[in-house]
Amino acid sequence: MFILLFLIISPHLVYSCDEVTKNKIDFLEALINDSIEKSKDYKVRTDNSNFFVNTNDSAIPIEYGTFDFIVVGAGSSGSVVSSRLSEVEKWDILLLEAGDLNDDLTEIPYLYELLQLSERNWGYFTTPQKNGCFGRKNRQCPYHRGKVVGGSGSINGLGFTRGNRGDYDKWASLGNLGWSYDDLLPYFKKMENFESDNIDLRYRGFGGPLNVAYKEPKQDISDIVYCALKRGKRYTEDYNAKDQLGISRYQRNIRCGKRESGATAYVRPSMTRHNFNLTLEAFVTKIVIDQTTKTANGVEFMKNGKKYKASSRREVIISGGAVNSPQLLMLSGIGPADELRKHNIPIIQELPVGQYLKDHPAFRIEYRSNQTVPKQSFRQLLEKFVQGKGMLTNLENTLTYTFVNTKNTSTVPDLECIFIASNPVPIKIPSLTNYIPEVENYYKNVNQQTDYSIVVLLLHPQSVGSLKLKSKDPRDFPLIDVGIFSAPEDLEMFYKATKFFELFEELKYPQRMNFTMLTFDFCNEFKKNSKEYWYCAIQNISYSAYHISSTVKMGQRQDPHAVVDNRLKVYGIEKLRVADCSIMPTTISGHTNAACFVIGERAADWIKLDYGIPILF
Repeated sequence: MFILLFLIISPHLVYSCDEVTKNKIDFLEALINDSIEKSKDYKVRTDNSNFFVNTNDSAIPIEYGTFDFIVVGAGSSGSVVSSRLSEVEKWDILLLEAGDLNDDLTEIPYLYELLQLSERNWGYFTTPQKNGCFGRKNRQCPYHRGKVVGGSGSINGLGFTRGNRGDYDKWASLGNLGWSYDDLLPYFKKMENFESDNIDLRYRGFGGPLNVAYKEPKQDISDIVYCALKRGKRYTEDYNAKDQLGISRYQRNIRCGKRESGATAYVRPSMTRHNFNLTLEAFVTKIVIDQTTKTANGVEFMKNGKKYKASSRREVIISGGAVNSPQLLMLSGIGPADELRKHNIPIIQELPVGQYLKDHPAFRIEYRSNQTVPKQSFRQLLEKFVQGKGMLTNLENTLTYTFVNTKNTSTVPDLECIFIASNPVPIKIPSLTNYIPEVENYYKNVNQQTDYSIVVLLLHPQSVGSLKLKSKDPRDFPLIDVGIFSAPEDLEMFYKATKFFELFEELKYPQRMNFTMLTFDFCNEFKKNSKEYWYCAIQNISYSAYHISSTVKMGQRQDPHAVVDNRLKVYGIEKLRVADCSIMPTTISGHTNAACFVIGERAADWIKLDYGIPILF
């Protein structure tokens, strides 16, 4: 039963957004303009040399100290693990983060693309793809990863989707005890504070550290819902509650209009604890492992051009994400034997690290409407932002998520459709795209005042990629092969989804708007709307949705792709765990950031239980 919450006395629910002052508006305007100018000359990172300066690789590391637990990476999972472990006062926690601390710039949701052209982004690209990314130079899609406290959650699109009950029940059915939906639901509820008038308390939480909210003021989505209903889809009040299928208003990690991340929800509140030690701009290059006992005893890292060693009394927890975690494991001698031998890395433990990369391919279509939305002045938008409202509190102008099972055979969706309305902001935000000229021109024709977009994500693709080392030198970026459309059925699935686009164009809005799809001039050699035309379009403008997972897969020992067990312990190595989205056994039905937080919560409790600390909800 839904409960209408008129008032709940909770310090987590009563917020006071910033007072609007001329000085604050002046500060934010100058900050944004300066950052845009800097981004124009920014040279995208090509390797990790900046951490090393003139350091000799054979230099003896400087002792950094001994801690009970060392957590590598302050992304969504690592933020949670380090914060929750520091709740035990007798434990000393060291959190190592390669980037810097979040700030006023990272808190403005609309600027997420600007952050990709900065030191807050690792600067990765995929390897040249055989079956997709044709619209990118050298067939290489950018692969944004956050290099900042909060990780990718500090530079992403803020969408909060838990996934489907069936996703997590499948994890458990594969032998991962403790990871079913019913096992994880208490953690989803514990971690969140959901701001809504309609909260189903059986499924949603309030009073937790991570805020989830809608854009304010709420825009009218009745016409979009009408179109969905006409196509046989239903309206779902809350896709993160009992039922996921249907069209729903978009939920985001946001608090008073500002970005909410692991940095704001977990790390910053923990920094007042005497046992919580955060070291920034620290690039971990090696897990220190006793080769005789196969026990992790600490890590080596670079900071300010110097090499350090930190030791652990109890455990090392790797939370670098699905790119950096497998890279670090392999650099440390844990990985596929052939891969390690190729790079002359001594083998400590042979495991299939990086061999099972999964991601969600995405495909975006642009529409021209017959209405023009007037632009507001930038200062007006900033004033509304400080009040927690308006366009700058949103990623573009995303309105709804629709989850669809195309076969109508399951409550687990196979497609996600995102509806993005016109976006009349009077500033141009640079972005890292790598488009070839023909595709660049397609997007240059998009008019922010008139045009709408639909993005479709394939939630459970058959394609599998890999993550490998370029060399044994940690300066070198890893090789990210997302394997987009390596399974032909994924491309065919996207082609079938294009019928959804055509129907949307034919149906129109009931009263106010008409839409015309922008044509793909770079596919003009094919008949419009033919299969060849759509295959051309899909292979040119599809991209990986930056939902990389499964490169350090959780599973039973006999699973040929498993690297960690259900308690996230690395097989064959003592006192070493991995806790981030790299451990996901399968893709989930939605964006991965919410799952990263719940993985962190679940991991912290596994660790506490292993050391006799009772779990409290």
